[in-house]
Amino acid sequence: MIKYGKQWICAALCALLLIGTAGCKTNDPDTEHNASGTNSSDDFGEDTIRVEGGAEEGQTSMQTLPTPQQRPSSEPGATPFPTRAPIEGDVATGTFPDYDTGRDADWSYQSDELRVAIKRYENTEDQIVFYVADIWVRNIASFRMGFGNGKFDSGRENPEDFAKREHAIFAVSGTMNSGLVIHNGVKYKGVEKSDITFRSGIVVIYRDGSVKTINRAKKQSFNNKAEDQNNGGILHAFQFGPILVQNGEIPSGLKQNGRHPRIMFGYYEPGHYVMVAVDGRTKKSIGMTEQEMAELMQSLGCKDAMNLDGGNSAVMLFMGKTINTPSGKDRDGDGVAGRNVVDMLTFAEYDADGNAPELSTVKADKTREE
Repeated sequence: MIKYGKQWICAALCALLLIGTAGCKTNDPDTEHNASGTNSSDDFGEDTIRVEGGAEEGQTSMQTLPTPQQRPSSEPGATPFPTRAPIEGDVATGTFPDYDTGRDADWSYQSDELRVAIKRYENTEDQIVFYVADIWVRNIASFRMGFGNGKFDSGRENPEDFAKREHAIFAVSGTMNSGLVIHNGVKYKGVEKSDITFRSGIVVIYRDGSVKTINRAKKQSFNNKAEDQNNGGILHAFQFGPILVQNGEIPSGLKQNGRHPRIMFGYYEPGHYVMVAVDGRTKKSIGMTEQEMAELMQSLGCKDAMNLDGGNSAVMLFMGKTINTPSGKDRDGDGVAGRNVVDMLTFAEYDADGNAPELSTVKADKTREE
């Protein structure tokens, strides 16, 4: 049984080692537009993609992690961050880290437009394995959503094929398009009226990088036209649930039973997000309940957080490869199970037209395997 004492909360807080200062903000939801930008060089003289060794199952025990107080507020001796002229869609020009956020990560991608640092945690006593992906985008053009097979309502697609087609540095499963769907400023589907748990939440991502959650289980309403007047307009909006954290607080009524594989989205401040994957239904990890997910996301310092599509769909991918262990039968002998997905949240580089370039063209000059 999962414990909620100091050990569990302190262990979960240690994932903050990947995260700079976790200041948070929320705002309002719904509609259309686009952003563009260009890339430049990283603060280390060259962009860096790093896949470190030591991400083996059982390698990291949460009980042995350093405490959050041991994390420096900024990287000592970091090279000053290169500047560029502001462009449309910039959301984190004053807060984007000027240091390598992934030096202690198991998987890391570092450029002057996008920083992704992923750490795997395992608590062998309580049988829980989860992955914390700390994500910074300098320009909102890096934060994307996509559909299976490249088109709305066109069915499911293998997650790895999906991520590669979208040229995603990082990706997680989405919402099955179950309810409100606004991707990249285009509204495809309205709010689902059903109040069943997994459709009780709405997340709105604005063009200024801010996020608002709407908890329909608490009778909070969503107005597409009104929300599109806020924060530069709506870039993405999706419906799933439940809401796990809202304005820093855990809502009442979350389930405390039923542990499953999970994917969670969390928000700190414009341009700074966190994605968490929880393995489940395996010998190594039993999964989490809704209440446990909420406590984890709150302990990570999220201002707002929501559950996304889980179960066999709970996939987290880095550079086009699945890095977690979704539940289900291994289909192709690679030890990674899972199922095809309808939509995904993705993060990518972008060109002057706001399009994600091929992964082969954004690979860093230096790849480190440590």
